Amino acid sequence: MTNDEAVLAALDTVTAAIPNAEHRQGQREMASLVNTTIRRGTSAVIRAGTGTGKTLAYLIPSIVSGNSTVVVTATKALQDQLAHKDLPFLELHLDTPSGAPFTWAVLKGRSNYLCRQRVAEIGGLPSTDRVQLSLEGINDEGRAEVERLSAWADSTISGDLTELDWSPSESTLRAVTVSSDECPGAAQCPQGESCFAEFARYNAASADVVVVNAHLYGLNIAADGALLGDHDVVIFDEAHVLEDVMSDTVGVELSPGRLARVATAVRRIAVDPDLDADLSAQADDLTALLEPYAGERILPPLPAAMTDLLNNVRSSQSRALTLVSELSIDDVDAQQRRLRAQVTLTRAIDTLDRFLSPSTADVIFVSGAPGSRRLELAPLDVGPTLADGVWSQRTAILTSATVPMT
Repeated sequence: MTNDEAVLAALDTVTAAIPNAEHRQGQREMASLVNTTIRRGTSAVIRAGTGTGKTLAYLIPSIVSGNSTVVVTATKALQDQLAHKDLPFLELHLDTPSGAPFTWAVLKGRSNYLCRQRVAEIGGLPSTDRVQLSLEGINDEGRAEVERLSAWADSTISGDLTELDWSPSESTLRAVTVSSDECPGAAQCPQGESCFAEFARYNAASADVVVVNAHLYGLNIAADGALLGDHDVVIFDEAHVLEDVMSDTVGVELSPGRLARVATAVRRIAVDPDLDADLSAQADDLTALLEPYAGERILPPLPAAMTDLLNNVRSSQSRALTLVSELSIDDVDAQQRRLRAQVTLTRAIDTLDRFLSPSTADVIFVSGAPGSRRLELAPLDVGPTLADGVWSQRTAILTSATVPMT
């Protein structure tokens, strides 16, 4: 039996296990093409219309090949379909050439997982410390929710907040999670050895198939593969949105909301009324500054008023970084708040530097709805980024019902 025949036989076996399923010629052709592409180590663009059964058509040859595979989705609906339907079904009905079951994992961005350190910090605050609780965005109701989440942390394996059977408030969720822009990393965290996000990355590193969203894969490209590690095959499902998502991800953005979050991170650990007033006012100034440019591309050099504001913001954030770094702190939780503030400020300053010294290959524009405008910087062409981070590194399969064929 040839390799292609083995893949099609596996597809037939799986199809036979689906109630009332029919063999689809388009699905067989796609599975054969995916298999050939993987075996040759090349790449392919496959337009697969509705009803093709494309997920099984790319999963089966990928798994049978024995290659490590990352599946990139653009929507939560498809991610859920893969995680809750397709992959568990294949676990039961797909026989691999080795006879051993294949392994799979879903990896999400850091803020999708409960942060044990944040829960410990908030849970450790006395109810009488109204000032710090307020800075954390926690009221009496929120404190009760954090206590429930603390108990859940002792029973959950994944820490994935979507697995909760109740819905914490938005303010509580913000308080008990951290983004990649503020987390100092497991090595510098007291809870690092039991971190849910790190555990998810560890599981993904050894899985045969890993499902991620396009945003996370873009971050992986921007980080030179540090998030996902090496893999043999990447499959972009819903590939018609790939260019836009990658442009957003490998670029940077600045918004009043982000400036406000930076100010909050500083306020949680340091007291400087004048600096706090500057940081807060600059968020309001950015709101007013961006509105007239809504929907417009801004060609370099930036308008003088915009350059002045960004330089002022950078100066204030640099002052804040110096202030926070020079604090003498003994309390472990306070040390972690300081460390997160340092990471937040450092990355915010890096973003400002990108805007103040853009590359000729970048474009700057203002996007977002009224009241939530944001300044964005993105590459004019993501082709070189994808060429360096994907096409030259591994086999790539791009598929969608509407993906361009050129």
